[in-house]
Amino acid sequence: MLDALTSILVRAERVVDRSLSAVRRRYGLWDDVHVLPYHGYGRPDRVRLLGRVLDDREVEHEGALTRLESARLTARRFLSDEVPGARVTVQVGGQTVRTETDEDGYYSLDVETAAPLARGWAEATVTVEEPQHAEATARVVVPPADARFMVVSDVDDTVIRTGATNKLRFARVVLLNNATTREVFPGVGALYRALVDEGGAATNPIFYVSSSPWNLYRQFAGAFEHRGVPPGPLFLKDFGVDPGKLIKSGHHAHKLDQIHTLLDFYPDLRVVLVGDSGQEDAEIYQQVVARRPARVAAVLVRDVTNGARDRAVGHIVRDVEMRGVPMRLVRDTVGAAEAAAELGLIDADDVDRVRRAASAER
Repeated sequence: MLDALTSILVRAERVVDRSLSAVRRRYGLWDDVHVLPYHGYGRPDRVRLLGRVLDDREVEHEGALTRLESARLTARRFLSDEVPGARVTVQVGGQTVRTETDEDGYYSLDVETAAPLARGWAEATVTVEEPQHAEATARVVVPPADARFMVVSDVDDTVIRTGATNKLRFARVVLLNNATTREVFPGVGALYRALVDEGGAATNPIFYVSSSPWNLYRQFAGAFEHRGVPPGPLFLKDFGVDPGKLIKSGHHAHKLDQIHTLLDFYPDLRVVLVGDSGQEDAEIYQQVVARRPARVAAVLVRDVTNGARDRAVGHIVRDVEMRGVPMRLVRDTVGAAEAAAELGLIDADDVDRVRRAASAER
């Protein structure tokens, strides 16, 4: 019954979207067609880019908003009009590549560069040629040759406080806040900067994985910038009624797939996995270790549970460490910094900086 209902909803959504798009194209009834490029990632010889073409006037604003204004902004982002079939041109690494957006307005490219990309943060120019001209710059992280590891971090209740295990609280937090009011756990920015910035330079790349929808990309990226959390590619999920999206999508498979994709793309980099015990991070990271123990430098999990869940996570910690990978269950960000220093991931001086930042941000 659920599959049949989902199929009906999918077909109805597609018919409506195609009809509206056809009318807008025919009569030029566009509000504000623009491209939203997400942070990409790459190597000197190859880059992966993802973004979306939207028609959603007045959704860029972040700042001093009331809760009602924040709710209106968030609602507009969830109800934004995607532009299917938009013609997109991307220029990166001496290459010019053309593509079209899919039915949900997304473009996705895997490009072999003609000229090596500069290490650090490179740029790609993304241009919408049709139905309206629009242009934006996509940032692409290219790890330096001396990177020691990459960091892959959960977002919900690891970086940003969301209450993801409580759906009602999660919805309320998302709806009534914006980038400047989303609450980041004290000291997280300082800890992640220590993991990423070795010797005062951005050396180790960081990636963020969340089961939150792509509609929240601006809110997350803005909150990171506002709270001093290092930038990095975000891997979110599509939001819709299609099979494999909202109704049938799984947090576990999404995160696991993204981690393995990054390990495949960067075969010479080990990974530091960071998460919390509230959802399935411990189980997901255990599976990564079971499959690729030599590729995991360490696992850091903030303990936010008790009782039976603590016992289950304790079993996972023992299993991971038996496979030769250090896994630390920590009480807070300062505890994570102490564990990271013990494991040689950051310097001892960094722990003091994290401690001071956590104290100031409480």
